[in-house]
Amino acid sequence: MSTEKIKLCPECGSEYYAYILTCADCSVPLVMPEEIEKEKNKKPDIAMPLNEEWVTIREEGIEGVRELSDLLTRNDIFCKIVLAPGCSTGKCGCRYLLLALKENAQIAHDCIEEFHTQKYPEIKASQEWESQGRCPACGFSVNPDMKECPDCGLLLIIEK
Repeated sequence: MSTEKIKLCPECGSEYYAYILTCADCSVPLVMPEEIEKEKNKKPDIAMPLNEEWVTIREEGIEGVRELSDLLTRNDIFCKIVLAPGCSTGKCGCRYLLLALKENAQIAHDCIEEFHTQKYPEIKASQEWESQGRCPACGFSVNPDMKECPDCGLLLIIEK
């Protein structure tokens, strides 16, 4: 596309014809390329630490990653979103990676786990059943050597 006739998504960088208003993947308003360049020049990038090692915290669709990114940001945990390897445009319905500084990875994981426990209370019940030797899906009593719940058919994966 010619640069005079395109808009860009400020989130994923995808290019669109100028008459399109919203990014199909990110659901954010599209902007002209010069607006993005002006914003880059206007505000210095001092919020993100430089020369730090980033690690992947989650891989999900854009909505899930954005929700977790907002959560971490509200808890003063530096993070960023990048396209997962294999896609350069963001238009293929691909996955996104949520990255956090390596030194904050455990804190980020704990924050996300607490968020999921509050959002989905059934997770806690499932974890309690599992610790009691019961199927985490249905509560049926299972032996540690079982690979599948005889009641509901859930595959039981034992982490060691």
